[in-house]
Amino acid sequence: MKKTIQLIVFLLLAGVQLCLAQKREVSGTVTDAADGSPLPGVTVVVKGTNVGTSTDVKGHYVLKNVEADAVLVFSFVGMKKQEINSGTRKVIDVKMEQETERLEQVVVTALGIKRQKRDLGYSTVNVTNRELVKARALNVAVGLQGKVPGLNITGLNSSVFEDVKINLRGIRSLTGDNNPMLLLDGVPVALGFLSSLNPNDIESVNVLKGTSAAAIYGPDARNGVIVVTTKVGAEGAKPEITISNSTQFSQVSMFPKFQTEFGSGGYGDYIPYENWSYGPAYDGSEVVLGETLPDGSVQKVKYSPIKNNRRKFFKTGMTMQNDVSYLAKDFFLSVQDALIKGVVPNDRNRRTGIRLNASKTYKIFTVNFNSNYIQSNYDVFDDTAMSDYYSANNVGLNDGLMNLIFSTQAHVPLTSYKDYKNNAFATYDNYYNRYGINPYIALDTWRRKGKKQDLITSIDFKLSPTGWWDINYRAAMTYRTEQYKVKTLLRTVTEYGEHRGISTIPQRVEDYSYVQNRLSSELYMNFHKTLGDFKGNLLVGTYVRDVDTKSMNMIGDRLIVEDLFNVSARPGELTGGSDKYRVRMLSFYGSLTLNYKNFVNLEVTGRNDKTSVLDPKHNSFFYPGVSASVVLTDAIPAIKSDVFNFFKLRASWNKTGNADIDPYLLSATSAQILGFPYAGLPGYSINSTSYDPLLKPEFVKSIEFGFEASLLDNRVTLDMTYYNQKNTNQIVRVRVPRSTGYSFAYLNAASFKNFGFEAQLKLTPLVRFGEWDFNLGTSFTYNDSKVLSIFGDLEELSVGGFYAASNQAVVGKPAFVFSAKDYQRDPEGRVIVDAGTGLPKVDETNKIFGRTMPKYIMGLNPTITWRGLTISATFEYKGGYYAFNMIGADMAWTGVSERTGANHRERFVFPNSVYEDPKNPGKYIPNENVTITDVNDFWTGDNYRTVGTNFLTSADSWRFREFSISYDLPQSLIGKQNVIKGVTIAFTGRNLALWLPKSNVYGDPDFQGSYFSDQRNVSGVGDATVNPPTRSFGGTITVKF
Repeated sequence: MKKTIQLIVFLLLAGVQLCLAQKREVSGTVTDAADGSPLPGVTVVVKGTNVGTSTDVKGHYVLKNVEADAVLVFSFVGMKKQEINSGTRKVIDVKMEQETERLEQVVVTALGIKRQKRDLGYSTVNVTNRELVKARALNVAVGLQGKVPGLNITGLNSSVFEDVKINLRGIRSLTGDNNPMLLLDGVPVALGFLSSLNPNDIESVNVLKGTSAAAIYGPDARNGVIVVTTKVGAEGAKPEITISNSTQFSQVSMFPKFQTEFGSGGYGDYIPYENWSYGPAYDGSEVVLGETLPDGSVQKVKYSPIKNNRRKFFKTGMTMQNDVSYLAKDFFLSVQDALIKGVVPNDRNRRTGIRLNASKTYKIFTVNFNSNYIQSNYDVFDDTAMSDYYSANNVGLNDGLMNLIFSTQAHVPLTSYKDYKNNAFATYDNYYNRYGINPYIALDTWRRKGKKQDLITSIDFKLSPTGWWDINYRAAMTYRTEQYKVKTLLRTVTEYGEHRGISTIPQRVEDYSYVQNRLSSELYMNFHKTLGDFKGNLLVGTYVRDVDTKSMNMIGDRLIVEDLFNVSARPGELTGGSDKYRVRMLSFYGSLTLNYKNFVNLEVTGRNDKTSVLDPKHNSFFYPGVSASVVLTDAIPAIKSDVFNFFKLRASWNKTGNADIDPYLLSATSAQILGFPYAGLPGYSINSTSYDPLLKPEFVKSIEFGFEASLLDNRVTLDMTYYNQKNTNQIVRVRVPRSTGYSFAYLNAASFKNFGFEAQLKLTPLVRFGEWDFNLGTSFTYNDSKVLSIFGDLEELSVGGFYAASNQAVVGKPAFVFSAKDYQRDPEGRVIVDAGTGLPKVDETNKIFGRTMPKYIMGLNPTITWRGLTISATFEYKGGYYAFNMIGADMAWTGVSERTGANHRERFVFPNSVYEDPKNPGKYIPNENVTITDVNDFWTGDNYRTVGTNFLTSADSWRFREFSISYDLPQSLIGKQNVIKGVTIAFTGRNLALWLPKSNVYGDPDFQGSYFSDQRNVSGVGDATVNPPTRSFGGTITVKF
């Protein structure tokens, strides 16, 4: 027994000694493989444990209690992560290499298939989630600004919706849709969904800019493709919970420039109830404002400009985002709640979204499921409803809330009228301005309240019977519904108000509903085989899409029960209408890819579409494409060195078809006549526009050449592209003889081309000081276009716009240019004035000016990193184009614009003017003494306000788009625990600064009003319905568990 006990003790002691022998101390030095310099701050962790450390200033590290065969993980920003089996070694030195993103980057392309970027024969740009969300933009498109060459994003409004307009490499259609296609997890969806997606759910955004990159997707992809891939777990990933809060505050950042020298009145006389600011100069005296109320009370104010009286109307907006997500091996679940309060008082939007992504593989069978539901509940001022009311009742120039605010005289205490229910001078009857409404009353009178819901669901099945054959099937549904009610509150007037010429605003309601259901079914097979030095991939498939859309609006006017907003409470006829249409497309496509030794790649594509919107004789069309790439540094190894690391040439040719017309237009249709039904009787008229029943698709033929290079141990990467696209068979609307029975007809006629050059340069790092890295990313875009023909001898085609300036397609000019009135000029370009009055003479024939879209775009993206600290910024330049500022004409009418205060409103000689020599007709004399005597009539008259060139300005701009400072808290601050894996704190700002030419005194050229809802290609115009731009600041905290 004693020997047995001794043996047990001996074995226990031996086991303890063996365990101690298995655990040891491991140390070493981590250096940069490029120059041998030590790397401080490198994270060294024993994989699967909480044991870890970081290297000191000499790159040295020490790990204690490391078991035999433990895997050490070395990670550092900008360097390749390394995992090393320690075995039984006690000293492990590591050389870390720069990340070779340019060489090995995987991008998502056709059908959501991942490919190495080095194999592609066309240009793509990948934006990671970190780059996308660094400034916490709610709209994914806003997060892309300044980061993708060839991408032009302009704001439509700074409202709670952050609507934007997107173009890639200019336009492909003169009258059709020019929006790029949105591909969400392999499913084509409408671009409008981009503003609803939660940016935090996105893994990456890959932008395929040319038609070559999107040949396999068909018509929707002719304008390029934005490929969005959302998050999903990966094999071996441990469960992770992420909770974050982001709060941003926004304020109006820019106003037009105002004159602050003159106040209420006209022709130099003070008129207390005027909406003009053509009265006497401010003198600080006490004056009456408005008219005497029925009780004899009078409002008196100091006749001096109030600093920021208009700006104070707007409040500080707020956006609060709360996100929770759970990520596991094959599962991702996220919930977001975003509350957006706008700078316009009472405007708000609450967006709530939930996403579920799941994936499972059963031997040779894989299934993926993605579903995203987003709901937005909003309550906003309806500018259109107010403008429609005033236009219908011919009440002054009160279109647009901004116009009401901007036209308020500088001495008027605007914010004092906010409580109009308790302030006798702020009521609808008593407001000082006889010709305008109190803006605070306007805010409450016309409201639009509604709900928008989006559901995007797809399920993918993949069967891999062999190692070289995959069968894939995808079914998808995108469902969008929106319902809103536009209320016009009853505003009655007293006898006093009627005496002032103020009319009752009748109660009104509009009920609107919209439903679109988009179903798609896709079956494709993928064959991939390697034979010696060759690799081949054949993809064939079929795609069916069915889009069913319904909309209805009902309007009840002059409702008889106050505060009952129901169309049944109307006394007269119900107005409105409903639309229902269905579009179907059937497609077959194929792609053949051949690769030789991994450095030569050739891809041939083809697609045939059949659409229901064209006549059966012309509704089927085929288009092919081909692209190739050669990695010369692999093909000719002798040219590869430490300086010249990678060089790839690429080229592509592609043809894309498109039939962008509404359904049912090839047959004669009737529409209800304005004013009907009348006395219960309907009235209809034949559509005055005819569609050629033999309409054919539009086509785009595109060529692209480019190269990619990496230099100096991959620290310098350069991507350059030239493209040329010819757009033919354009469907345009032209005037036809009345003898045809129509006024206009849509025909295949016009053609134009757009071409350009793009470059993207990354320096990673540009400079390194110890642990500090300074990286720089730059992008440059040059885009131009030329209209080649329109129809027969027709030289111009109107796209839309204002009466003072419109967008035109003109043969020989870019698409598009401005058509506007100008003054008569002599051969030297000087303005011709009347020799008696000094007023400039207006040339009644419109002239062509500038271009409506930027010719040059440049982005700068500097980043500084130090350990867990990251400082980043985005700057963007746009130039070579013009903007038309309709708000300038409105402000000239009321006399508040800076220009109307020129020369202290004394009589003046029109600058750079001449008048005709009465003794020598056709000869001109420089004007030095013939003055404009009535400046009031000049600024408000047709000699100024209808001349579009007075409001055309350079749209060139430099802007500070984004700024972000983020810090990953070190584990030492978080403490020793197993719950919190990481904490990141960030401070962000957006639209921080804007630099404009001195000639632009009106506003941000990036904000182009949504006024033209029926003129989708109108660009470069701003009007009174556009909220002023904003800048925002805020902070974010993210915790991972």
